[in-house]
Amino acid sequence: MAVLGTGMARRRGKTSQAEALIALPWYVSAGLGFASLIVLKLVLPAIWAGNIFLQAIAQGFASGAWLVAGFFFLMAALSALRAFGQRLPESPKPELRAPPPTVRRTVDKPSDPVADAYRATPATPVAPAKPEAWSLGLIRSLEWKRFEDVCQQFYQLKGIKSETTPLGPDGGIDIRLFQDDSGNATSVVQCKAWGERYVGVKPVRELLGVMTHEKIAKAFFMTSGKFSDEAKNVARSNNITLIDGEMLLMMIERLPADIKQQLLTFATRGDYTTPTCPNCGTPMRHVAGKGGRPDFWGCHNYPRCKQTLGMKGSLGIR
Repeated sequence: MAVLGTGMARRRGKTSQAEALIALPWYVSAGLGFASLIVLKLVLPAIWAGNIFLQAIAQGFASGAWLVAGFFFLMAALSALRAFGQRLPESPKPELRAPPPTVRRTVDKPSDPVADAYRATPATPVAPAKPEAWSLGLIRSLEWKRFEDVCQQFYQLKGIKSETTPLGPDGGIDIRLFQDDSGNATSVVQCKAWGERYVGVKPVRELLGVMTHEKIAKAFFMTSGKFSDEAKNVARSNNITLIDGEMLLMMIERLPADIKQQLLTFATRGDYTTPTCPNCGTPMRHVAGKGGRPDFWGCHNYPRCKQTLGMKGSLGIR
């Protein structure tokens, strides 16, 4: 058993030495092969030539020199083959396949609902047919700026000098009326194109505050919708005349036929349902809401102008 173990240990030692030589560059083993030939066949016989016993040993080494050198040359060849195989790995032949379909990858970015909706295909509202007569539906379909302009034109056609306030914050005043020669406004008008919605008491109280600030004793509040009972009570006790959609229609119907038609032509000129941007004064665009959000009106100058308005049918609420 001891002899068997010793033999196995020697074989493992030789195997590990051979593996070590193969792992080294090929020229290392080749150099050792040439060096063994020179040492065993030339150097040792020359050195030990003067000694009879060493001379006999040197001759034995010289006769086995090619055996030792051959081992090193074999290791050099195996090392070269190994290095060559690592440099030139076998490449699989490419398969002819149809090009894969293009896949658009979505990159997660911070959510911006307004910007996302603008990037989507905008909804295109259908322009209504031009009405041939005044109606409550027509009044309620006017966008906010056109509604203000119609109210101002109504007073103008009645012979009352009037002017609308510039775009931007109006301070609670949309129209000023001048009913004497003083050059100062005698009355102010607030307009709300809110479709069929009710105007509550809060906007009426705000108008009362404007009257106090402007030192004007009389005001008019005009809307396409209706007024709540509380709003009527506040207006009644503070010299504010409330004109809802039905009353405005009645006032227009009382105009002479030619003036009534002139006002109708003015009201329905061009696109009278798309709201005007309160900042830029240009028609806004219908933007389809995304992710379950409602549609809204957005400015064409986005992102330079980020003004938006709510939507109720084709009406911009302001």
